[in-house]
Amino acid sequence: MRIVIVGGGVVGYSLAQQLLYEKHTISMIEPDPKVADAIAAKLDLQVISASGSSPSALEEAGIQGADMVIAVTPIDEINILVCSVARQYDVLQRIARLRSREFLSPDSHVSLKDLGVTDFIFPEQVVVDAILQYIETPGASDAVNFEDGQILMRGYRVNPDMPMAGKSMIELRSMMQPEMFLVAAVLRGDKAVIPHGDFVIEEGDKVYGLFARQAIPNFMDMVNQSRGGVRRIVLTGNNLSTRELAAVIHDRIPSVTYVDPDLEHAEKIAAELDKIVVIHGDCTELDTLNELDMDRTDFFIASSNEADYNMLSALLAKSEGAREVTAVSTEYRHDKIFHSIGIDHVINPRMTAAREIMQIINRGHIGSVVRLGDAEVEAVRLTVPQKSEITGMPLKKVGKKLRRGALIGMIIRGDRMIIPDGDSIFEPDDHVISIAYTKFLPSIRKLFKEKE
Repeated sequence: MRIVIVGGGVVGYSLAQQLLYEKHTISMIEPDPKVADAIAAKLDLQVISASGSSPSALEEAGIQGADMVIAVTPIDEINILVCSVARQYDVLQRIARLRSREFLSPDSHVSLKDLGVTDFIFPEQVVVDAILQYIETPGASDAVNFEDGQILMRGYRVNPDMPMAGKSMIELRSMMQPEMFLVAAVLRGDKAVIPHGDFVIEEGDKVYGLFARQAIPNFMDMVNQSRGGVRRIVLTGNNLSTRELAAVIHDRIPSVTYVDPDLEHAEKIAAELDKIVVIHGDCTELDTLNELDMDRTDFFIASSNEADYNMLSALLAKSEGAREVTAVSTEYRHDKIFHSIGIDHVINPRMTAAREIMQIINRGHIGSVVRLGDAEVEAVRLTVPQKSEITGMPLKKVGKKLRRGALIGMIIRGDRMIIPDGDSIFEPDDHVISIAYTKFLPSIRKLFKEKE
């Protein structure tokens, strides 16, 4: 596809990297000349230093004849205007990153579709969704959802108390009832393994489980995380993401405390959310954390706009006894350092926004390509075409076409979620989640290619 990206920040740059990897033709518009030059030096694409709302700049970037435009500048009005201009050039898919919810208000008489936007994301909602994935499966080191949250993949470090420790894949399969799950990949040291029947899980492995939502209790039993669940959460911040997270969890979690460093904002939150405890305070101060009884807290979440505040408060909360801590930060280069010093989860708003946009782009034939940890193993969601090499074929025959380093993890057929066996047939329009070494992904995609 021919794609024009407007905005060269972390979101735009991440999208360009992934789309170039997938062999799309990309051009980019970025107003800051220094940023534009830096991107042009790193990536093989056309970069124009100009305002993204400029019709002449869009024309130079190839808007005429483009299949898609992605507007991800920090300014909603520019992103909407870009989509509006793109519609006049007959660009079919026009994606905007938006911060304001005003256009979705029930009282609004303005339609985003009429303004030219075919798809949009809200970065704050993406952050909330990313945090919720960890809350619903405590103890996970990695989390990603497929099929609008109906399929989950979770990574857990194996300890000797886990029922799955020391078990082979065959033994695990006999323990899975009533709801099945699949061990999709295992990281052992710096080596990634896609396990088969005689593979034995060892202490220290990082195991990635793939399962349907209804199988959460069974999988959590296998990783020894079913005791009591999450009963107490403390969150801190003074922005929209923190407020929306509090609004979502206050009916799900017995005890929620919201610590707001801004007094005026705290008073507003207290008036809006009467079922949670709202405190005006600073979580970088130990006196505040002592009052919050961190040793009884299952989750501490710092999601303000200040990365330093989030990191320091999360570290202090962990040192005071919080079981799991999450910090929101745009410093994506430092994730490994943050984890090494005790922060369980680091959520990068820009990177999560980029992943969400990639799902919108690829939600047809290919979707949700997810790298597992630092390994060269990825999970990819594909769709079985009406006519392809594997349409109507059983898995045992498809398996002969797959390398040893690849497996079919799940088939989604309508509202059914199937962990396949050798006799499972691939039907047209099935969604399939495959796990494979990165180097094998091109050959897997060929199997799902529509015959001409």
